[in-house]
Amino acid sequence: MANNGWKAEVLLPGSWRSATSVLLSSGAHHLVVDGGMAHEAPLLIKALEQRGLKPQDIEGLISTHFHIDHVLNNSLFPHIPIYASQQAHDWACSLYSDLADELNWEKLVLKYYPETFDYDRARQLMGKLRKLGLRLWDPLRVGSPEQFVWIENRPLPEGLGVHLTSGHVPGHLSIVVSNGTEPTIIAGDALLSRDHDDRILTMIPYNRAQFRRDRESILAMRGRILPGHDQPFLVSENHER
Repeated sequence: MANNGWKAEVLLPGSWRSATSVLLSSGAHHLVVDGGMAHEAPLLIKALEQRGLKPQDIEGLISTHFHIDHVLNNSLFPHIPIYASQQAHDWACSLYSDLADELNWEKLVLKYYPETFDYDRARQLMGKLRKLGLRLWDPLRVGSPEQFVWIENRPLPEGLGVHLTSGHVPGHLSIVVSNGTEPTIIAGDALLSRDHDDRILTMIPYNRAQFRRDRESILAMRGRILPGHDQPFLVSENHER
């Protein structure tokens, strides 16, 4: 895929419950990072149309991770590569499978979130998120096996870098977009919000200490930051703006 520098545009803005979806364009080449929830499909298609694009114009997807708010529109883009971490994919598939165990899910979830009960109201919150996950998780919407290109084995297209941020989930990817000036960092859920992570409706971190280090490492890069659930912002050498 030829590269003349990538331009990053927000397709679907992040909010307290919806994930940021991003269009990457380099000349006539286009990728989407995190397609969002199934009910947002018409909004995603409309956002592409506003840029003169259709789903069939997209040449590849990048999934930062596989929580339901990030991947359920992958099915809008069949037969194209989905760049992702196999570790994150397999972890999420196993999680949602174990959450379906009615009798044992509270014990099983500790395999994935060992710090669950270090959080206030964790049992209540996890129960709500479990119900949401069981209602919406659909492997057929996540992508077919032949689509996946695992970053453990192959790099992203030229001009795009991976910053591994495993505090949120193992294998979580943040994407660094180099464009010749200041970079754009598509943080995914390694950085949920500029200031208000506690207001975001998402799973707790897999590892809270690592999650904090991931956030700090993203902010230390400087440049344009696209959080997983908030508006973009800039970090300069001396201050955020």
